Amino acid sequence: MALIIAGRIVPMSVNDPSAVVEGRIYLGDDGFVAAVTADDAGAPAGFERAPVVETGDALVIPGLIDLHNHLGYNALPLWAEPTQKKPFLHHNDWPNKPSYKPDISWPAWILAKGDPEAMLAYVQARALVGGTTAIQGWPAFNRPPQMVLRNIDSEEAGTTNRNLVYTAVITETPLQLARTAQLMSRGAGFIYHCSEGQPGSVVAREFTDAANAGCLEKKMVAIHCNAVADSDWERWQPSDAGAVVWSPFSNYWLYGKTTNIPLARQRGISICLGSDWGPSGTKHVLGEIKVAKLASVKEKFNLSDQDLVAMVTSNPGDVLARCWSRQIGRLTQGSFADVTVLRPNGDGDVWSQVVNATEREVMLVVVGGKPRYGDANLMTKAGASPVTTLSVAGRQRKLAIPDPQDPSKAFEWKDVVSRLDAVRDDPAAAVKKAEGRARSFAGPTSEPDAPLELALDMPSGDAMAFAGPPPNPAKVEVPPLPTLVHDKAFFSDIRGRGFHGGVLDGLAAFYK
Repeated sequence: MALIIAGRIVPMSVNDPSAVVEGRIYLGDDGFVAAVTADDAGAPAGFERAPVVETGDALVIPGLIDLHNHLGYNALPLWAEPTQKKPFLHHNDWPNKPSYKPDISWPAWILAKGDPEAMLAYVQARALVGGTTAIQGWPAFNRPPQMVLRNIDSEEAGTTNRNLVYTAVITETPLQLARTAQLMSRGAGFIYHCSEGQPGSVVAREFTDAANAGCLEKKMVAIHCNAVADSDWERWQPSDAGAVVWSPFSNYWLYGKTTNIPLARQRGISICLGSDWGPSGTKHVLGEIKVAKLASVKEKFNLSDQDLVAMVTSNPGDVLARCWSRQIGRLTQGSFADVTVLRPNGDGDVWSQVVNATEREVMLVVVGGKPRYGDANLMTKAGASPVTTLSVAGRQRKLAIPDPQDPSKAFEWKDVVSRLDAVRDDPAAAVKKAEGRARSFAGPTSEPDAPLELALDMPSGDAMAFAGPPPNPAKVEVPPLPTLVHDKAFFSDIRGRGFHGGVLDGLAAFYK
């Protein structure tokens, strides 16, 4: 179904990235933007019967892109190792700590095994309430699950190729990197968790190994890079500049330090934001953009609010467009029809209003031209169906996630929560039930009606093996589901924990 959104359009076009247009954006039923026009311009053909969503003085911006996440863990709260008295050295340090498995790996595995459909519905809703439309870091699956967000890891972009972008969470050997460089030379993108940790620690070599293998080029997306030595940034030539994904909350929480963003920018490298994951990150990139502002002030990075907004829209959009041959992160003709609508917040310019926006200000989220979340009245005007109702930040909202067993019906939010609570209440029974479903299915596990199986993407320690089952599910304590929004409970969890030296305490000021 085609859709028209009227309001203050912020296209972030290449030719005029600062423009704000009082007009309309036309989202085609093919999932792409048909046109962006001023109010007095005529509609393109095919939109005569399309619903019009009037948003008044709201900001209609490109859908927010989260370029670094681990969705399988986003039903968990913030984590801090009780025995750790100083910042961790690097990403291989904390997965072997005493509380990591009982607090992270095992509960996440239980939720993903016990009810993968409900878990994925919850974590996608968490992203949507923050205006996210595209996200990286999905669990592996035996068959495609019910997705309403754009899956950056396997986006086909109008082709039949799900490998337009390769990803790696674990350190690759020089030989593996050389093979990846060959794939990149043939047009593939590469998203790589790279040099996450303290400057001078052993993981700094991940960046130099990638450079030696020829991976530092325009389709390279390097996540973290907070351990990269200042001099090593010169290995990435401006003519081949790709992107770095910055997750300042997680950097400060685990390591007490963050990436040298000015040096990366001097090399022409695009800076993007990622909210990382529940145990050491914000709830979505609308929260992470505020941490980036706090970090910019603390570190004297001198980033403007417009710079920060670009980090969740046009910057990731441009590097992904190199891989997909289809624009995202900008609202221009032919781009992906991913849109976020924010009500005004304060009397500052457009960019400060986006940076200051909270879950209260998210009015409408559209993915591929389909309304997926927003104020109840706007979702109704947009023709969203099927929908479930929930309250977020004091407002009635509607959420359009189809039921996994019957896509003609909504996945009711109360059912999502109650199903996950049932797994929490009796993990052993939930695992046993899931195993029974798998055994009873006679066909190939890749069939559309096969029981969904997920494989989590983070290591559990133990020689960096991926997260696996606990020895005794009955003894695993799965924590209560966190709320979908940044709230007093979240801010309370921050204070006195982690290694941020108080800088993350400032996040609460944006939510008063």
